[in-house]
Amino acid sequence: MPKRSYNRILDEHLHILISQGNHEAFERLEKRYQRHNLRLCREIYSQYKKTGITLREISSVCNSCFLAAVKKYDPQLNSFYSFWRDNAIHSVMNYLVENAYVANYEGFKSLVSLDEQASERMSFGDVLCEKDDDPLKRKMILDIKIFVEKNRTSYTGAEYTLLKLVLDGYSLADLEHSGAMSKSTLYLTFKSAVEKLKRLIERAKRNMP
Repeated sequence: MPKRSYNRILDEHLHILISQGNHEAFERLEKRYQRHNLRLCREIYSQYKKTGITLREISSVCNSCFLAAVKKYDPQLNSFYSFWRDNAIHSVMNYLVENAYVANYEGFKSLVSLDEQASERMSFGDVLCEKDDDPLKRKMILDIKIFVEKNRTSYTGAEYTLLKLVLDGYSLADLEHSGAMSKSTLYLTFKSAVEKLKRLIERAKRNMP
C-alpha cells in the first residue's frame, strides 16, 4: 500500500476535526487552501486570460468550491486536495464555457490543430469521441466547449445538446442506449452538428490574423 503524504494526513485529520465542530481546524484548513487556491487560479488564468475572464472572476469561483468540498468530501474516495482541485477546475471550466467573452480567442488555435490532426487520421467526429487522458487533448476539448457555447445559435437544440454531451465525455453508444432518440436520428444529428462545427472553425480560421 503506498505511503500517504504528510499533507494528505494533515488535511484528513483537520477534516475529521471539522466534522466534529472544531472551528479552529476549519480556519487552519481554509488558510492552507488559500495558497492552493491562488496557485490554481493563476494556472488557469494564464491559459485562458484571452477569453476575457478576469483573475478575480476565476478566484471567486474557486473560493466558492472550498466550503462545498469540506461538506461533500469522502475520505474513502481520494485525498481532500484531489477532491477540492477536481471540483474547482470543473466549476471554473463550466464558468468559462458559460461566460467567455471572446469566441475567437488565442486558445482557438488548438481547435485548428485538432482539426488538422483529424484530417490525417480519422473524421473530426471520431476525434471528439475519443477517450484520451492527454492534458493537451483535454485542453482542446475545453477550447471547443467554449467555442461551441459562443456559437450556440448556429445549432438546433438537439445538435447543441448532443454535441455538448459528447464533449462532456458521453459516447454515442451511451447516448444510443439511453433511448433519448433513435439510432439513425442520433447519428444523423451528431453528423450535422460536427459539420456545422467544422464550418465554423473554417470560417474562424480565415479570420485569424
